[in-house]
Amino acid sequence: MRLRMSNYPVLLLHSIDDRDLLSLKGLGNISPELFEQLIIRLKKDFDIVALEEIVRRISGEAKTNSRLLALTFDDGPKSYVTHALPVMEAYGLPSTCFLITDCISDQAIYWRYLYNYGIHKGFARELAGFINDEYKADIRADEIISFSRNNYDSSKNRRIIEKLLNTLVPEEEYRSSEKDLFLSLEDIRRLKKNPLVSFGIHTRSHPVLKCLSDQEIRDEIAGSLEFYRSRIRDESPMFSIPFGRIFRDYDERAIAIAKTLSINIILSAYGGGNAEGQPLYNIRRISVHEGMLAGGVKQFVETLHKPAMPVEYREKERRLSELLCGRK
Repeated sequence: MRLRMSNYPVLLLHSIDDRDLLSLKGLGNISPELFEQLIIRLKKDFDIVALEEIVRRISGEAKTNSRLLALTFDDGPKSYVTHALPVMEAYGLPSTCFLITDCISDQAIYWRYLYNYGIHKGFARELAGFINDEYKADIRADEIISFSRNNYDSSKNRRIIEKLLNTLVPEEEYRSSEKDLFLSLEDIRRLKKNPLVSFGIHTRSHPVLKCLSDQEIRDEIAGSLEFYRSRIRDESPMFSIPFGRIFRDYDERAIAIAKTLSINIILSAYGGGNAEGQPLYNIRRISVHEGMLAGGVKQFVETLHKPAMPVEYREKERRLSELLCGRK
């Protein structure tokens, strides 16, 4: 018997890929086989609904005794259409996919994927050297991914990418090896007609918003919004914040700027469930990757019955609310 619930979990997934792509190694990819096991188990314990239905419960527009859960995918990975969607369609399950709009059709190179590729091609030491030169740091090769996220600087990042492409990883080689990382325009054209699919935005290039100026934040969100309104639907989309940790990856400026663009439904990514009455600018999500499933799918799904938010985020949420009130 399913229990009554007012704490709605929203899951965050990334790629569901079976290809041995160096860009994806260790960055949240889940094998298609494990993904299907997860879906089968989730269906036993939850009613999987569209993210919009969770939003309606949070806002108080609808009531339910059901145990609801929503599925979201960040970045707009190609594997969403090739591997994830066929499984979800087989079980009649909806999902929302948030797009890095500059990366659609692999037009722009996603910086974290390029760094990851360089690392797994054997250039970690050289890449760490580039980073140390730009940031005046002294990191080890195994600290590249975490350091570049926690100390993000858009100008330095661009220069590091240029050095990497000009000296170690020729762009033509990278694009030839790591094809079809992201959904294409044709994929999106077809998927927007699918009743089980909805889209949202995830900025233009997936920066760390906390490290940007106000104008840079606006450009990232507004550019992504322009793509959504011109190519998908002429309305305000939901917005998934890159990386999604309050005061580490974003602060009150990202929320306030998004709101000036008429974006009111905003998703974070630091864990915890969602309850009626909480602000729609902070829908919490639980990130899912193969490491979290190492103890078995059943064990992971059981943790979703009472999803715990890290204690330190309670104070961060309170502070975020106060800062946003102060900006009005």
